[in-house]
Amino acid sequence: MNRTTLRQVAGPVSFVLIVLVCWFVAGMVADRMVQQELDAALRTQRQMSTSIVDNMAEVIASDLAMSRAIPATMAEMDVVQRALVQSQNYAVNSEAAEPALRAALLKDPKMAGVSRFLHEAQGFSGLDQVWIVNANGICVASSGTMSNPEGAQQSFVGVDMRARGYLTNALLGAFSEAYGVGRASGEPGIFIAAPVYADGLLVGAVVAKVGIARLRHWVAHAGTFVSDDNGVIIMAHNSALEGHALPNSRVTLMSPAERRIIYRRETFPDMLIRKDTQVREQAPWVPASVAAQLFGMIERPAPALYQNRGGLNSGLSAHLVDPLAAWPELLRNHKRDHLLVFLTLAGTVALAWVITVSYVRERRHHRATRDLAEQLQSANTLLSAEARHDALTGALSRRYFLDLLRHEIDRAHAGREPLCMAIADLDHFKQINDRFGHAAGDRALEHFVDTCRAELRGSDAVGRLGGEEFGLLLPATDLTGGREVVERLRLRLKAVPSPKLPASAGLSVSIGITELSPDDLPERLMSRADTALYAAKTGGRDRTEALPPDDTAPPTRTAVNAW
Repeated sequence: MNRTTLRQVAGPVSFVLIVLVCWFVAGMVADRMVQQELDAALRTQRQMSTSIVDNMAEVIASDLAMSRAIPATMAEMDVVQRALVQSQNYAVNSEAAEPALRAALLKDPKMAGVSRFLHEAQGFSGLDQVWIVNANGICVASSGTMSNPEGAQQSFVGVDMRARGYLTNALLGAFSEAYGVGRASGEPGIFIAAPVYADGLLVGAVVAKVGIARLRHWVAHAGTFVSDDNGVIIMAHNSALEGHALPNSRVTLMSPAERRIIYRRETFPDMLIRKDTQVREQAPWVPASVAAQLFGMIERPAPALYQNRGGLNSGLSAHLVDPLAAWPELLRNHKRDHLLVFLTLAGTVALAWVITVSYVRERRHHRATRDLAEQLQSANTLLSAEARHDALTGALSRRYFLDLLRHEIDRAHAGREPLCMAIADLDHFKQINDRFGHAAGDRALEHFVDTCRAELRGSDAVGRLGGEEFGLLLPATDLTGGREVVERLRLRLKAVPSPKLPASAGLSVSIGITELSPDDLPERLMSRADTALYAAKTGGRDRTEALPPDDTAPPTRTAVNAW
């Protein structure tokens, strides 16, 4: 082979070799570039998803803490304890005996009075249903009996409830809380059971149900869902996921009978969320350590970040599946980068064009990063404002008010200063909504908060606990002074009507107030204030009731609730 032939062969071979080397090097450079973009996108989105799921977990914990306080408070009331002590003889040995027992209980005037008490308690507590069960497992009184007198024969009264899982622990003396589906209504909810003691003996339990429909704000953000301790999704932003089971969840080990008792169903489709094993097949440039942090679902082809928070003192856990928004663009960028770098290495002719494209691309990347950072800052600012203040009235939010309450209690204990807390509830608020519309109800809530601001000191605080119920915090104030303050507030609310409300919309408030004792915890202080509020409500409304810190018994009930 002569030299000319060698040159003819070597030319194409060298060209092909140079092209292959450039292509290989361009691939390495493109991998590195897009990995940096992936790191930045993951860091920004992880911060946002962490903030979302943490806020969701805090809301769940706060809501459930408020719900637990109600049956726990009722378990301390004399009317409940006396009813359970006097109903210890009610028991059944078979379902056939339940109708006769129900008829006897419904005719018992004492049990009817307790049912009225439970119905009234349900009305202002935000619970779906409340009932009490004696130590034999028999439901002896139910709020549903009064809310639906025609259906009293179908109520829980007279039913043997020992098979309910949420009641088992309560009848053994332990506080119990569990998700379940109502046997009569078919509606899901959180069941809370508090044991009741009388003279040191376990005499039964108070059971309350909070319907899932009241808690839909837990999953307001796309991709969020809540599961119970058995791994069943009980609530999801995408309602199609409700009833699915998480991978390797406890419900898969339960018997069909156990599933029917809790969930009224036997089958639970799998929630197919797992580590995305196809990421490196689709994008080999993704590091193995990064791919292990990404999850996939059949319904969502893009990889996603998965966050969950457990330990909410309820068996519930908060979850978020957040698809990686930048993934399609990253795939496109990698292909484009590979080609651009290849062209840059292949010849100096395209150098100016490649530099221009790279410059524009970097500017866009920095702008996108800056925009994401600004969006994250705005989102954090918004979340902070929403967590601190109620959007309608401007009062402190329930979570922030409870945090402030704990702080003020610690400061009062440390400084040996008095501290008063009151709970105020607008009277007949539902009638205002029904007669004049929900807009008028909103104006009434705003007017009450404005009245509080005008009457209270700058160091005092008002927070919206839920619905038309507000908490008032009066630092450095004893019970006598605190009662005078809230009484002036009550009178001012009646004397100075809101110009934004119809003249016929008479607005009044019932207030219960108590003072901090040296060994009080926040829960006990709120429970005592709530008991005082109940006394004001049952005493005729539009009044103030004070409960001293050493008065652990509930106030005297009106005739409607007495034996």
